[in-house]
Amino acid sequence: MVNTGADRSPERARQDYVKVIYQLGLDTPVRAAELARHLGVTRASVSKFKRMLEREKLLYASRWPTDALRLTKKGERLALRMVRRHRLVETFLHATLRMPLDRVHSEAERIEHAISDEFSARLDRFLDHPSVDPHGHRIPSGIGTRRSFSDAPLASFSSGCRVVVTRIDDQTAAVVRELAAFGVLPGLQATVTRREASGICLRAGKRDIDLTAAAALGVHCAAVPRSTPRRSAADRPRQKIKA
Repeated sequence: MVNTGADRSPERARQDYVKVIYQLGLDTPVRAAELARHLGVTRASVSKFKRMLEREKLLYASRWPTDALRLTKKGERLALRMVRRHRLVETFLHATLRMPLDRVHSEAERIEHAISDEFSARLDRFLDHPSVDPHGHRIPSGIGTRRSFSDAPLASFSSGCRVVVTRIDDQTAAVVRELAAFGVLPGLQATVTRREASGICLRAGKRDIDLTAAAALGVHCAAVPRSTPRRSAADRPRQKIKA
């Protein structure tokens, strides 16, 4: 959740709104009610800023209050700039300053509004052009290109599936703290051993990891293909030799 109440400057609100609309819109049409819930503001505030964003050509004008919110190209460019700043700051805080993973998101939410595009470009060079942030989310490098993921929520994998963690959600500090404590971070390979309403159990090496249902919802994975055993020379079909 983005807390816009601590800083009600129109510029920060404008940046927060377009960023959240962009991020929510990657998976599903964005409705005003969902935007209000995610930002932690009232529906009246969303209606007010919606009109402002439409006047600034950052948001397509809608005919009905229930219409999905859609960013214009101008709005998408601003959103990508903010996402890029945020994830570069997260990477710097975690990789360079060793800030705990569960705290970098909230810190980056504040810092991203105070830096310029030039600063983020210098930060990118300092960090040697990272492609993902510490949570596994892609850091946008271009304008106007939407990223697509080939992963799925951990809960969608059945018992016995071998998976690799691709990214974790960063919105809830308690969830990030639990995942980090168990080492359930991007790159971890594990096998789903048990699925229950209360959570999911993974086997990673010699470790059993019991995740709560809330933590499991914050994990996205890709399937690890099963390796095909190589056949020995004796098992290979023999070629007939022509006379």
